[in-house]
Amino acid sequence: MSADIRTLRPAPLSQAEAARRRAMLLHPSNFTPAQSSADECGKQAEELAARFDCLHREFLDRGLSANEARTEVARTAAREIWDGFASQLRRHRAAGQQMDANVLAVALASIQCMTQALPRHPGDLDYAGRTVSTARRRLQYNGGLLHRLHPHRNPAFQDAVTTLQSLELFLSHPQRKAA
Repeated sequence: MSADIRTLRPAPLSQAEAARRRAMLLHPSNFTPAQSSADECGKQAEELAARFDCLHREFLDRGLSANEARTEVARTAAREIWDGFASQLRRHRAAGQQMDANVLAVALASIQCMTQALPRHPGDLDYAGRTVSTARRRLQYNGGLLHRLHPHRNPAFQDAVTTLQSLELFLSHPQRKAA
């Protein structure tokens, strides 16, 4: 009895896509998202940055300096992202969905640097910007790795990346007027 063996070969990648994948494998800081999703994320990031202005104005009304208010907005956003991932993690563990719980645990580990570092340096916009950027790159990189291992993509990753991108935009433009 003979068996027919079929070999499936993937379609060849473009040079740009192959280079992007190689860079992503080498180090997370080399990762650049695909252009189509980057444009959409950029638009959403600008919309979210306007929302941060309202929170910034609230902290200014409480008596914080402008830079301290901006870093407090970053700390608040980081805490909200962390709490969202943690509540989803608890739900998945309670439901017995261990694979999804593991994905969320990786997301929490990716942004842990941000939640621990931001409260230590109130008012330091450069430090806050670098911290948020590092957390975003880690989250993107780890999300890409997990997607290759577990093709079921969690939309929370993309939402968190978009929020972190808008937070970077908010922190990098301190001269912008509050809406």
